[in-house]
Amino acid sequence: MNHSSLDLDFIFIIQKCRKLFLKKLEDYGLSWKFFHNYSIIDQVLIKIIRIKNIQLKGFQKIKEEKITDTYIDIINYLIIILIKLDVFFTSNFHKISHNDVILIYNEKIKKIKNYIYVDKTSNKFSINLILKKIFFLKKNRKQILFKELEKFCFKMLVEIIFLLRKNL
Repeated sequence: MNHSSLDLDFIFIIQKCRKLFLKKLEDYGLSWKFFHNYSIIDQVLIKIIRIKNIQLKGFQKIKEEKITDTYIDIINYLIIILIKLDVFFTSNFHKISHNDVILIYNEKIKKIKNYIYVDKTSNKFSINLILKKIFFLKKNRKQILFKELEKFCFKMLVEIIFLLRKNL
């Protein structure tokens, strides 16, 4: 795998994710901070199932929302969970600003990039494996600690980014 190709793809993907995240932050504010992490995981599950259905059919009926857009939504949902895990324990959780969220978003992007360079074996990633991980999270949600959820999110982010990269 060409390291510079991975860099360029990662930058392109993250620019698209950040642009959408900022637009939705402007449109919807911080409404997601009132959702439980597993409600957001349900949203990820819906998106994963959408991708799986498109792959099974070989086409999609709704042309306005491309499969790449669905991957980008998943990336942003997972980053939102990571942001929530960071700020949940702060005393100012309900006073967090848009700027705070953007700074944390950018920190998470840097950490994701580090994970990507550790796990370069993208040929083992599939929507089915991610779906299994989501079901595992949902089934074991009471036993999974915040740090474990954070690791799961980072691993899934890497997998989703590699799968999105294949769809570019």
